[in-house]
Amino acid sequence: MRSKKALTLRAGELPGEGSIQRFEQNRLLGSLAVGDLQHLVPQMEDIKLEPSAILFEPNDPIEHVYFPLTGIVSLIVVGGNGSGIEAATIGNEGVVGLGGLLSGDVSFTRQVVQLAGNSVRIARAPFLEAVNQSRHLRGQLAAQADAFTAQLIQSAACNARHDVEQRLSRWLLTAVARSGQTTLPFTHHAMAEMLGVQRPTVTLAARMMQTAGLIDYRRGTVTVVDKAGLLSLVCECYGIIQRAYDQALLPAP
Repeated sequence: MRSKKALTLRAGELPGEGSIQRFEQNRLLGSLAVGDLQHLVPQMEDIKLEPSAILFEPNDPIEHVYFPLTGIVSLIVVGGNGSGIEAATIGNEGVVGLGGLLSGDVSFTRQVVQLAGNSVRIARAPFLEAVNQSRHLRGQLAAQADAFTAQLIQSAACNARHDVEQRLSRWLLTAVARSGQTTLPFTHHAMAEMLGVQRPTVTLAARMMQTAGLIDYRRGTVTVVDKAGLLSLVCECYGIIQRAYDQALLPAP
């Protein structure tokens, strides 16, 4: 399920400026001080996030944390019958595996690659060591956790209050922001599963958005054509969540 590339840097090797800049594709890493990165980067390894790969199942031990650079990971709450519904997504704004790592040692959800891309990961022991050594790193992780909590709360309110067109717009804009891609390999079935609605409901919403020139859908891919148009359609929840992350992830001086 997991495909691993060669180590980015050998253990103990100080990272060069180019290496640090590449890792800063992840906004959380980009918000850290250079000293924090010099502790983390030598222990990191490149990981290719393959489509539908499962990083963690519920109650799996957290042995690594992942920092997506271009991919997106979906956090799925699994029911007693094995079915699941998306609770949140994590892309280049955050870290996968943090909650279980800091509060215990197991995952709370099934964490599945929603959009293939690049990521780096670091093992549990060196990550916790770096956290214990750096007050600034602890502060940034706490701010990240607060923003993620805000995302969960706002998403729950959005699902209860807003129509499918608004929620689909938020979902697409979030995927574009977190991946840096405007063409996304998602079928109507996949989007319906992520939104927790029936496939015909998503099909009707997507057809309306395509007719309006906001998106283009063909052969299992959806392309955001008019981002400004989607921003005019989306509910206020998108902006609230984005501002929470923007405030949490201010770059280090």
